[in-house]
Amino acid sequence: MNNLELDYLPCEQLPPWYREVLDYQQMCNTIGAQFALLAEEITRVADNFFLQTMDLETVQMWEGIFRIVANPATESLQFRRDRIINRISMRPPFTLRFLYQKLDELIGPGLWNVTVDYPNYALYIESNVDGQGYSQELIYTINHIKPAHITFINSPVAMSGIVLSERVSEISYTWNYVLNGQWLLGQEPFADEEEVQVIKLPQTPSIQSALLTGIADFVSNDVAAARLNGSIMVENINKSVQDSTLTITYQVTQAMTTEITQVELLAADGTVLTSMAAYVPVTETAVIKHVIPVQEGIVNADT
Repeated sequence: MNNLELDYLPCEQLPPWYREVLDYQQMCNTIGAQFALLAEEITRVADNFFLQTMDLETVQMWEGIFRIVANPATESLQFRRDRIINRISMRPPFTLRFLYQKLDELIGPGLWNVTVDYPNYALYIESNVDGQGYSQELIYTINHIKPAHITFINSPVAMSGIVLSERVSEISYTWNYVLNGQWLLGQEPFADEEEVQVIKLPQTPSIQSALLTGIADFVSNDVAAARLNGSIMVENINKSVQDSTLTITYQVTQAMTTEITQVELLAADGTVLTSMAAYVPVTETAVIKHVIPVQEGIVNADT
């Protein structure tokens, strides 16, 4: 809400001859400052009528109602507002549509995927949740609204990709040395390369699916293990290539770690192939999925 501006000034209410008196000028300045404080207080009261704009003091009051222990060092005021809105809006009856709505609010539309394994009473939620606070709030929300006999399996997705680009051109060579001439070896290159014409620009698709799938298969063979938090090795990984997209999945149990802060894919010799920072609380079992699509695109149209 915009700051309230009072539509009058004290000095303008005085007769013109009083405005020239220094004492009255000082009085008007003092009264004007009090009006400014009054406007700020009115604005604060109006903001606190709405959860989206309430101040820190009101946020702390709501946190006390919900018994939330906040961490001001890592949690922003906006996140604390969002958390309170989320807690207030959780009222039964709970349905899948209600779950989808909460995921849109916490993660974002189109940034999650829900799979319900009815025979095994399991609920899988794939998402790429950024930030510690929202990850914890997601787990709290799911555990609050799901039936007690259904197991929630958090399945964070690490997205990366490989882009291939092709440019075809005709070139000509200009030789800088002749056989019967004087050779100044190293002063100039043997020949200068010059582009005559461009046959195919990177913007024009040309790479076939066989090459894209071949690159995905090559990368799949190169990935040997995963590593969590810089020290926890996961060698039991599942790899599959479909439509030139490499998918790598593996399970992380609470016995291995209670939270994941870094995810890496390693080659057989220990070389780090991919690395990303993350925050994934592990309450029961987490399924980590790496999706690496190989596709044609424009890497650099000028080279």
